Amino acid sequence: MAEAKKKTADSDRLNFAGHSRIYPNLPLALDGFGIGHLQEPIDRPDGMDFWQWIQCTKGSGRLFVGDKTYLVTPGSGMLLPPGVASIYYDNGEDWYINFLCCGGALVKEITHQFGLDAAGVYRLSDPEHILAYWDRLREIYEAHGINGHIELSALLYQLLAELSQEISLTRAGKYQPQNEKIHTAVCFMQDHYSESIGLAEIAEAAGLSKEYLCHIFKKYTGSTVLEHLTQTRVAESKVLLLSHPEKKVGEIARLCGFDSPSYFCSVFKKTEHMTPQQFAHGL
Repeated sequence: MAEAKKKTADSDRLNFAGHSRIYPNLPLALDGFGIGHLQEPIDRPDGMDFWQWIQCTKGSGRLFVGDKTYLVTPGSGMLLPPGVASIYYDNGEDWYINFLCCGGALVKEITHQFGLDAAGVYRLSDPEHILAYWDRLREIYEAHGINGHIELSALLYQLLAELSQEISLTRAGKYQPQNEKIHTAVCFMQDHYSESIGLAEIAEAAGLSKEYLCHIFKKYTGSTVLEHLTQTRVAESKVLLLSHPEKKVGEIARLCGFDSPSYFCSVFKKTEHMTPQQFAHGL
């Protein structure tokens, strides 16, 4: 079992505003943001419905987009347009990020106008200047909630305009053969996390022996294969807990591949420092 990752004092709860759904005619709409979030492994083969900027604040991670792989470090961020398939996870250390999810009727046109429509990792000339926007987003959101949509939309436009002047695309690498095997293993775990799978099934899917997969996976990601599987399951459980509050913990556990509700609760509390019920209710 992976050692529990400790959240820092500046770690905030995720905020899902959903303004593009509530106000579909807004040119730019705030769909979600987070501050000081401890990033879990993510594999989204179909991408997301909104534009994302994910800025590294501490630690490091890796982003896989198409046939390219990027290193993400403080002073850089990931730009992910809608519908772009991506995989990203920490680089063997705690990885903290601020993230922004932006939708709206004209989000594709506006981000294209600003040159913010190519997926990749970008360096920032003044990272702290861009990070200051999250404090302003939080102030408006906490003061007005969904009724602050006009002010938040205007702030998003200003953020995008300044971000377009701040960033430059970093150099990407190509997949190496062992990276492709890790990529296959990660995708298999993401596709089958709800099933009763273990190291043998994952190694078979990657076309490697269990011993060699363990060796290169730990060397490249900093986590063991089973630690990554557990992280994937916990990450998916968090999505279900937030999006389906009506579901019981036992059902969430089953849907995420845990053998029993009690084991799920134990793992969740160890990694998130709260129970699934507390997480679902924002306690």
